[in-house]
Amino acid sequence: MDDVIVKRLPREEAFEVLAHETRLGVLDALNEADEPLPFEELRTRVGVDDPGQFNYHLGKLVGHFVEKGDDGYELSEAGLRVVGAVLSGGYTSTLDAEPIPMDTACMNCGAPMEARFRDAGITIGCTDCTMDFMNANVPAGALEGWSREDVPSVVDRWMKRYLAALDHGFCDFCDGRIERNVYTPDDEIAPEWVQGNRFEARVIFSCHRCTHQADSMIPYLIPIHPAIDSFHFEHGINVRETPMWELDWLHPGITTLTSEDPIRLEIPVTLDSETRTFVFDADLDFVTTREK
Repeated sequence: MDDVIVKRLPREEAFEVLAHETRLGVLDALNEADEPLPFEELRTRVGVDDPGQFNYHLGKLVGHFVEKGDDGYELSEAGLRVVGAVLSGGYTSTLDAEPIPMDTACMNCGAPMEARFRDAGITIGCTDCTMDFMNANVPAGALEGWSREDVPSVVDRWMKRYLAALDHGFCDFCDGRIERNVYTPDDEIAPEWVQGNRFEARVIFSCHRCTHQADSMIPYLIPIHPAIDSFHFEHGINVRETPMWELDWLHPGITTLTSEDPIRLEIPVTLDSETRTFVFDADLDFVTTREK
């Protein structure tokens, strides 16, 4: 069977097409419109007096970021993605606010946790020790319209969505194919920054299209797995609605590497005095479970 053929606008040409204020104005105007816009209406909204000049810039967008139909012009799927990237704040906004206290105890020392703002995201961490539970690169736009008290919950849901995309094999930045590899501290693919850290195994995600890489402790990836989700549901816990830092069993050092050939990873989960140990392979596919 032949491979799927993907025709892609060269990245240099894509950047060139967008590198003009009139063209960006077209995208902005079409995004704010409730329906396709005729040429003259679109030109008026963008604020260009010269019809010929406007037609030139509009022509650069049609076929790539703008579609032309019988009723006028509207954003294409690619155009929606470009506008969405800008609105998300990933390229145009930064986060800055005082830390937000959380009604959750640090699993390491018991001190209160807090949500701390960074230029490129939010850290969920302890107010006393050096324990950081989560470093989420949440774009600023994702927090627009939410109150300060809602921020930790928004971060949890955003992170679950991000991890779900990786788990399904898609890059959250470019939708490229993601390769997932479990590694131990001595593996060749282990990043330099993990040297000296004590852990059994971690997982690294690498996109085949762009340069995006993501690295995670394995326990943070598995709450959404059907086997573990089902176990929680049996005990009246909705994993989707429960922040990950409120899952008492979930902490970085819980994973045990019981075999390297083949790789077998064991993670015990205790709910209401019932413990089940879930076993995963090198692809983080579920192998079996044991009950105590």
